[in-house]
Amino acid sequence: MAPTPRSAATDNSAQTFDADACVVGAGPAGLAAGKAMADRGITFDWFEKGSMVGGLWRIDNDNDGSAAYETLHLNSSRPLTQYPSYPMPEHWPDFPHHTLMAQYFQKFAEDNGLVERITFRSPVTRIEPLPGDGLPGRQGWAVTTDGGRTRTYRSVLVATGHHGVPKQPQFAGSFSGRSLHAHEYVEPSMFEGRDVLVVGVGNSGMDISCEASRVARNVYLSTRHGVHVIPKYAFGRPIDQFTSPLFAYIPFPVERKLYEMLIRLSTGRPQDRGLPKPDHRLLSAHPTVSSELYDRVGHGDITIKPDVDRLDGDSVRFVDGSREHVDVVVYATGYRVSLPFLAPDVYDPAGNSMPLYQRVLTPDRPGLFFIGFIQTVGSNISLVELQSDWVGDLITGASQLPSDAEMRDWIATDQAALAHRYVRSERHTMQVDFWRYRRALKEARSRKKNPTLVERLTRPLLGLR
Repeated sequence: MAPTPRSAATDNSAQTFDADACVVGAGPAGLAAGKAMADRGITFDWFEKGSMVGGLWRIDNDNDGSAAYETLHLNSSRPLTQYPSYPMPEHWPDFPHHTLMAQYFQKFAEDNGLVERITFRSPVTRIEPLPGDGLPGRQGWAVTTDGGRTRTYRSVLVATGHHGVPKQPQFAGSFSGRSLHAHEYVEPSMFEGRDVLVVGVGNSGMDISCEASRVARNVYLSTRHGVHVIPKYAFGRPIDQFTSPLFAYIPFPVERKLYEMLIRLSTGRPQDRGLPKPDHRLLSAHPTVSSELYDRVGHGDITIKPDVDRLDGDSVRFVDGSREHVDVVVYATGYRVSLPFLAPDVYDPAGNSMPLYQRVLTPDRPGLFFIGFIQTVGSNISLVELQSDWVGDLITGASQLPSDAEMRDWIATDQAALAHRYVRSERHTMQVDFWRYRRALKEARSRKKNPTLVERLTRPLLGLR
């Protein structure tokens, strides 16, 4: 007999809760989660650490979570970034500035009646499972906010983002100049007339290097493994618009070959443009999007260096034996997922590893959902709305989960696929393919309980599908 699918919906008779759900965070993922709850008439509380919506896209955000800098723009194009339910204005540029993105999230919240639902300046300090046997309707969650107030819920949607704690490597020696993480960076005047080292070749590292090269005396960009650089445009179009939903159905090796051909024809190989040859194929590590880096390297404005060997006062020695004078070091070295309100025995994202069914939930903790803990070539924003809609349907019972055994098998297979495909790194624990993941969420959402004969007869009478 096949395992019986189960719902994440719960039964009032099992336990009394203060509300059906709790949403934590009001950034892009939190806004999508809040809208999904509101659209379905789910009773919920909503807590945000700061005093505004928009998360890391609000450069003035007082929740300590903003990673925006003055010249930040989208790296994915407008049509593939927007919430599916809320298109961006068509007259906006292909890659909007962070100020437009902040406006977009504010307007999304206002037009959907979400702002008044959020309790601002209310950091969540603890999320704990209530006693129960783990069955639907028999276990809920206690959420405590700053000040000690605790309320109980059937479900909790954690949407605080994965840019939690800046990650900084530890090198031998010591540095006498100024050092900072990319999270602290705002604008390039601090580099004027100085020798600057940027460590890390992700999107932020390349953006900061290019900006520094306009005003600094020298700019060095350090990379351990080399990197594939994807331009924003190819043949006059935003490069992500060469993809389509058909990519959800073609084999990955074919997709990779198409990408390799497109990048080769539009920009050439990294090793032909002054960068080291990557030690991995395209899409086996998270690529970096930059339309400017190759030109800056070609002009001699940025010098590529290997990994740092040692910090030595006002200079840095690299693993190839070279040494450079440096005044400022910027660590563009990513983040560690931080969920300080969850005890490690409840859920522990150690090493940024979050093995979850459909990257959203674990069968070990029914009613606990993670929204937005994914990374893709492109934007997560449209995907977090799909995640949220699925979770909303799970809470109401409109969608069903498979058995615990099936979910565990899915997680094991997913983790094995990640390990096989990607360079082993904390940076690649959350990768998803945009179109394949989009398809998977839609298929998961379509999984419904088989209705009884009575339900089939009565639902149309009640105006239900």
